[in-house]
Order: sequence, then C-alpha cells, then structure tokens
Amino acid sequence: MTSDHDGPGRDALSRPGAAPAQDMATSSDILPAVLAGIGRSPTARREAGLAIALIIVGAAFSVSSPFFLTVDNLVTVLRNSVELSVVTAGMTLVIIMGGIDVGVGGIVAVAAIAVGRAYQIGLPDLAAIIVGLCVGLLLGLANGLLCSRVRVPPIIATLGTMYIWLATVFLVLGGSWIAGLPSTLSPLVRGSLLGIPSAVLVIVGVNAICWYVVRQTPFGRHIYAIGCNEAAARLSGIAVDRVKLQAYGFLGLLAGFAAILYVARLRNVEINIGTTVALEAIAATILGGTSIRGGVGSLLGALLGVLCVKIVQNGLILVGVSSLWEPVVIGGLVIAVLVLDARERGGWRGTLA
Repeated sequence: MTSDHDGPGRDALSRPGAAPAQDMATSSDILPAVLAGIGRSPTARREAGLAIALIIVGAAFSVSSPFFLTVDNLVTVLRNSVELSVVTAGMTLVIIMGGIDVGVGGIVAVAAIAVGRAYQIGLPDLAAIIVGLCVGLLLGLANGLLCSRVRVPPIIATLGTMYIWLATVFLVLGGSWIAGLPSTLSPLVRGSLLGIPSAVLVIVGVNAICWYVVRQTPFGRHIYAIGCNEAAARLSGIAVDRVKLQAYGFLGLLAGFAAILYVARLRNVEINIGTTVALEAIAATILGGTSIRGGVGSLLGALLGVLCVKIVQNGLILVGVSSLWEPVVIGGLVIAVLVLDARERGGWRGTLA
C-alpha cells in the first residue's frame, strides 16, 4: 500500500517521458531514486520517520521487558489495534477533507450497545451485525448533516453530539455492563486463517477498501479537493455538502463495524466504552502525516500511527508504568507532531472548522 497523497518524485521511475531504462535497473540506480522521492514527499518522510520510530521504541521496550518481543504479545497488540485501525481509516478521510469528529467514540459506544441489546432479545448474528452497522451509519450521517447542511463547525457539532451519544450510553446501561454475550463473532478478531491472525486480515481489508475509495473513485478525489480549498471545490462543481455527508456517514459506518469487532473481542459492553477512541484515532491520523487543516493525508501513515499508539500503550504496561500516563504520552505526541507540522508549513493558517 502506498501513501495516499504521493509527493513529487514518488513515481519518478515510471513517469511518461522518463529516460528509457537500460537492460535492467540495478539496485544502485533504484535506491537513490527512491530516497529522492521520499525526501520530496512530506507524507513519505513522515511514514519513513514513523517506521524508524516504531523500530526504536520497539527495541527500547524489548530491552526493558522480556515479554514485549514475543509472538503472543505482538498478536495481542494487533488484536487490541483492530477497532482503532478501523475507526482511524475513516477518521483519516474526514480530516483529509478538512473536517474532524471528536465524538466518534460515542458512536462506537451506542452501536456496541445496539449490538448487545440485539443479542439479548435473541436476534441472530447477521441481524446484530446489520443493527450495529445501521446505528453507526445513522449517527455518522447525523454529524454530516450538522456539518454540511446546518453549517455547524465540525469540532462544535461533533463535540455536542458526543455528549448526546455518551449520555445515551449511561441512560441505556444505567451504570451496569452488558455481559455474557455470545462468542460466535469472536473468530473475527481472535481467529486465524491459514495461520494469519484474523485481526490482521480485518485491518488490511478495511484499509485496502479505504485506499481504493481514496485513490480510485471520484469521491476520494473530491475529499482531497475540498480539504485543499473548499471554495474552489464548490466553484469547480463538486457537490461539497453531499461529499461531507458521505464522508461522515462512512466514518459512522466504520465506527459501527468497530463496535461489532469490540463485542466480538470482549463479549461485553463496558460503561466506559469509547471514551478514548476519538483521541487515539485523531492522534494516529496526525502522527501518520495527515494535516489537521486538510488536503494532505496517508492511510499507510495512519495505520503506522495506530501501531505506534498501541505499541506505546502495551509497552508502558509491560514496563510497569501506570495506565493513567497513557493519555499524557499520546497527547504529548500529538502536540509535538502538530508543532512540527506547523513549522514545516509556515505557521497556522487554518482552523478545525
């Protein structure tokens, strides 16, 4: 999977009009071209830097804890990453478009409750899955309507709906969990196919679909156009309001799917579900090189950001650091990346609205 917003030089070897190759390109010819492409592409530099950082952080945790670099622990990290990776893929599209959803965790929570209640009244697996997806889609469309038709700034609209969704969780659950749900969906996260953990297949499958949407459809191109310059996108004939509605609806649909995966993994619905999902998804997206002001983004970088967040969380637990420090570390990483992004792009010239 390549970066979704390739910079100049990324495909220097295959541009029309390039000098014809000799009988066979040697590694000494290819490597400088690849490095040159990376040097000129902001997202590629961020992806490469994040990959190197993951190696360094992983090595540090491996030295600090003998349990970090084990197959069981790495599989656990991947399983714990599956819901976040699904939400982050949708969040990446929304932020590329110049929007944001700080209340996506509430959508995950409400959809998970809907799935749990569906099982409690005796609905089969397929019906429960459809319920979760529909609830996520509807709540995402509600955010999209507020941002596109009502023209409420995205951060205000999604902050308001977040409190509504979370209040719904407390009202429905009444302070207690939904526990003892069936294990029939557990293979979606805890199973394997041909020796490959199913969590990996889900992560790759969702990101592949989103990559296709971004790179091969008019909808994906319109997302980038709106993120770069919404006024110009309107003047060029793009149905901006419709694209916004679709983008938030797509994020809601993925949040509903993440809720299904959550139920499949844990077989219960906790009272505090979804409280950190938005922060972690936004953090992973920004760490991966997506600009908070829109127009620039990378699904591959966002996926690396998810792994960074989950590896840091896992490593801190293994070395005995209190989980209370996790939001501090993640928040610090986000601030550092935003400062770096602002310096690279010449200061703040945009807003979250």
